[in-house]
Amino acid sequence: MNAKTVGYILKRIALAALTVWVVITVTFFVMRAVPGGPFLGEKALSAEAMEALNAKYGMDKPLFEQYVTYLKDIVTRLDFGPSLKQRGRTVAEVILDGLRVSAKLGLTAAAISALAGTVLGAFAAIRRNQTADKIIMVLTTAFVSMPSFIMGTFLLL
Repeated sequence: MNAKTVGYILKRIALAALTVWVVITVTFFVMRAVPGGPFLGEKALSAEAMEALNAKYGMDKPLFEQYVTYLKDIVTRLDFGPSLKQRGRTVAEVILDGLRVSAKLGLTAAAISALAGTVLGAFAAIRRNQTADKIIMVLTTAFVSMPSFIMGTFLLL
C-alpha cells in the first residue's frame, strides 16, 4: 500500500471513531435530559429505595463524572454497564443476544438475495431487451426500493 492509501484508511477510521463518540455522547446527555428515570415504573418506590438504586448504579454522582466513567468503561473494557430493564444482565449481553438473531437473519437474507439475484440476472441477460428482462427489472427495482416494513408485511403474507 502506498502512503496515500494508508492516509485514506486512517482518516476513515478516525472519522468512524469520531462518529461513534458523537453518538455515544449525544445519546448519554439526551437520555439524562429526558424527564423521569429508569426506576420509575408501575410500582412506586420509596425515597430510600430510589436513593439506594441511584447509588448502586452511580446515578447519584455529578453528570460529568457519570459521563467520564461511562466513556472510560466503554473504551477500556467494552462495558456498557448493567441493563436497567433486564435485571441481572449487562447491556453487552442484551446486544449479543439480539446480534445472534440479527446475524443469522441477515446472512440468510444475503444468501437468498445473492442466489435469486444471480439466477434472475442471468435470465434477464439471456433475454435482454425482451419482455422477461423488463419484468425482472421492474420487479427487482420495486423490491429494492420498497421500505422494509412493507416488505416484511408482504413476506409474512
